Amino acid sequence: MQDILVEQNIIIAEPCKTLRTLGRNALAGKWKVAIIAIIVYILVLQVPRAVFDALFGTNVGSLMTSNGYTYGLDAGFYVDFYNNMPQVSILSSIYVLLISGAMELGLSLFFLATFRKHDVQVPDIFLGFERFGKALGLYLYRGLFIFLWTCLFIVPGIIASFRYSQAFFILADDPDKSIRQCMDESKAMMKGNKWKYFLLGLSFIGWALLVGIPAGIVESIGSTVSSNSFVIALFSIVGSLFAAPLIVYVYSAMAGFYEILAGHLIKETMPVPVTVEEAQQQYEEIIAKEEAKPETPVIEEPKVEAPEVEEPKAEEPIVEEPEVTKPEVNEAEKQQTGEDGHDGNDQDGTL
Repeated sequence: MQDILVEQNIIIAEPCKTLRTLGRNALAGKWKVAIIAIIVYILVLQVPRAVFDALFGTNVGSLMTSNGYTYGLDAGFYVDFYNNMPQVSILSSIYVLLISGAMELGLSLFFLATFRKHDVQVPDIFLGFERFGKALGLYLYRGLFIFLWTCLFIVPGIIASFRYSQAFFILADDPDKSIRQCMDESKAMMKGNKWKYFLLGLSFIGWALLVGIPAGIVESIGSTVSSNSFVIALFSIVGSLFAAPLIVYVYSAMAGFYEILAGHLIKETMPVPVTVEEAQQQYEEIIAKEEAKPETPVIEEPKVEAPEVEEPKAEEPIVEEPEVTKPEVNEAEKQQTGEDGHDGNDQDGTL
């Protein structure tokens, strides 16, 4: 992976095409279960909301004209304009607020497990309710920060949503972390990666436009068939189901995005253990496989002795001693020397 480590922070340098490819590869053989899970998620989130709105909702146009203030326009304009819109109920808003955190945590758990090549089932999207309190707290805490930044301007609010986008993946990866830890770690991870995250989301715009065609057709049919707000809401829910494959695709790519940020992704769609127990189990399996392998005999290569090369001895130079020639003595000199010797002896004898 072409990621860069800057001040203990991974900066993703992969193109969006590669990130989308990671998401598709992770979904190989699991598209069906993932799409069904998203359909269940949409129905759980939208159907009770539509029921609450139909039973206890109030027409928005009636609310705006109940006090007689019509902003200088005809009161009937508001009623006619809002009659075709679903009614709004405070109960539906409370319902969505309560379950959104747990459902988002469940989706994060589901797609992290899918990306890591673990077995997943449709009911896994409800695992977030096991941490209902923490999931709700994180959802509210993150929403508060995004709302406060949005109050300054729309753009800071969008940037804040990118900054804290990894909070639920972090909580799914380690449920023991506190809400503040998840927010702080998401902020640190997204430092230098917010633009890449924006581009990754933007790269799905073509698919979003394509999905919007059948969804819009179904909604228009609903508004034509009936003027009842509940019927229109049901047609709208059916139309949103066409977006299920796209939501699966996006969530899988975002799970891969998190895996790179967290430093878990070494190779494409490599499974990463979620818990210490799983890591220990994988380590023991690797050791068992190594021990089960037959030992290959060690063949010693024959040693080839290098021939000894005698170094040439330097020959010592022969120094010839000069010959000493004895001087030749003449016979006359020998006789003279002999006579002198006799004379001397005689003289000594006489004395």
